[in-house]
Amino acid sequence: MSTMQEFNGRRVLVTGGAKGIGRETVRLFAQHGARVAMTGRDTGALQRQAEQFAREGLEVLALAGDVTSLEDCRAVIRSTVEQFGGLDVLVNNAGMSMRGMFEQTSLELFRTVVDINFTGAVSMTRLALPELLQSRGSVVFVSSLSGLRGLPGIAPYSAAKMALTGFSQALRCELSPRGVHVGILYVSFTENDNGKTIYDAEGNRIRLQRARNSSTQFDVARAVVHMVRRRRRSVIMTPLGKLAALAYTLLPGLSERLITRFAARSDLYGTAAKAANGGST
Repeated sequence: MSTMQEFNGRRVLVTGGAKGIGRETVRLFAQHGARVAMTGRDTGALQRQAEQFAREGLEVLALAGDVTSLEDCRAVIRSTVEQFGGLDVLVNNAGMSMRGMFEQTSLELFRTVVDINFTGAVSMTRLALPELLQSRGSVVFVSSLSGLRGLPGIAPYSAAKMALTGFSQALRCELSPRGVHVGILYVSFTENDNGKTIYDAEGNRIRLQRARNSSTQFDVARAVVHMVRRRRRSVIMTPLGKLAALAYTLLPGLSERLITRFAARSDLYGTAAKAANGGST
């Protein structure tokens, strides 16, 4: 069986599926023959992307929903199962980043970022679990290098992504003996959609400024599909990401000093982003 046929009839749900990495993951699974549902908060973007997929000859089910809403999560899982008759793959991709020092970060924003990046994935996974157990399927978490080592200037995001690491490890121990694959993908710097926004320390939406990327959105989507195909446990993307992970383990003190310097130079603290958005706070 060719790789383009491997997912024929497989039922896939991707959160955050209308934009960026999620969009390319939806496209790639659909091109490989899967029946794919995508969900996201932006109903307009979902509809536009579903229409674009249709023009490409790809039939994708668009389901509006916010992963921070338990009722929305229930509705998305229920609709997916009703339409497809079950679920084989859940890709927890929905996420939102931020910039700002912890002492300036509102507690409301901290909870919001954790809810989007961690609690939402927990909710979707728990509600999808009966179907995944029945299909002996896969659940994949899209994380980042900040899920391996906490980074300055993005404390809520790092906390959420590191929580995903512990959650995926615990889940794997529970579910692997029952035939369910659990994988986590650590993404390095990746290209963004034009106009992508993140939160500042007070919860305002600001435009993300990034001058350099090391992965395309397609690279990440391909890694997700490969992880499901091979039922891989954990993948760190890019040589730089692998080197950083090794340095975190072998040279923690030096890594911390280098990260602090890098954060100041690359504006992980958010000052340039704030200035680029008119100095909004």
